[in-house]
Amino acid sequence: MKIHIFADMFGNVKDRAASRVFGFLKMLQHIPFVPQIIKLAYRVKDTPEVSCFGLKFRNPVGIAAGVDKNGEYYDILSNYGASFVEIGPMRDVLPAIRNLQENEPDTIVFANLVNTDIERSFSLVYDFVDAIVLNVSNHSTVSTVIDRLVTLRRYSDEYRPILFKVAVDMGDEQLKEGIGYVLGSGLDGMMVPSSRVRQVVELSQGLFPVIAVGEFNNPVEVRQALDDGARLVAVRDTFAHFHLSYVRRILKYLSK
Repeated sequence: MKIHIFADMFGNVKDRAASRVFGFLKMLQHIPFVPQIIKLAYRVKDTPEVSCFGLKFRNPVGIAAGVDKNGEYYDILSNYGASFVEIGPMRDVLPAIRNLQENEPDTIVFANLVNTDIERSFSLVYDFVDAIVLNVSNHSTVSTVIDRLVTLRRYSDEYRPILFKVAVDMGDEQLKEGIGYVLGSGLDGMMVPSSRVRQVVELSQGLFPVIAVGEFNNPVEVRQALDDGARLVAVRDTFAHFHLSYVRRILKYLSK
């Protein structure tokens, strides 16, 4: 019990600190020319562009879900080098939709949707983002949910990639089932813990793109995930560990 209380307190402190930092950065967004100057300062030349899921990413490094939970900070994260931002995880997509309507993104945005009423969330957020990530933990209903969402997509004017997210604690048999869902349903790819990228690429025979997700203690680990077969990497909890310069550090390493 004491451990859980301490963990909750630490998490709350970290969230408050992040809110203060982002509050200051959002203020900077409204000062003329400051966002453009930040973009120039954090741009790294010769980083490889990546074409994936029918989208063009200016570099292979993005931000995983957990940093921007309601679509408030994607423009800021983009200024500091991220080529895509996964907003969420979201049970209620309405706050994110309001933010996306008020501030049209100039970066690629993924929406991470969790179990609760996922079909409704999918329908509501579909037109406001570039891709949908299914963060479904109830594996007894995964195939049914996926079939319904793929069917819903057929009635849309625009095609949005749908990705299946692999949980960190997913067992090998569930992982194989997840790969089967992607291959058999028309999903576009998977987001996978960085330690399992090679396994997924081998089991799937490279038939769909994989995004590696992790905290990545250093840029070498990012390079390893890409070498293992990931097309993109999504850095989790970046600002708690490495602050705003970390994406730039990764990109400088990759450009060598």
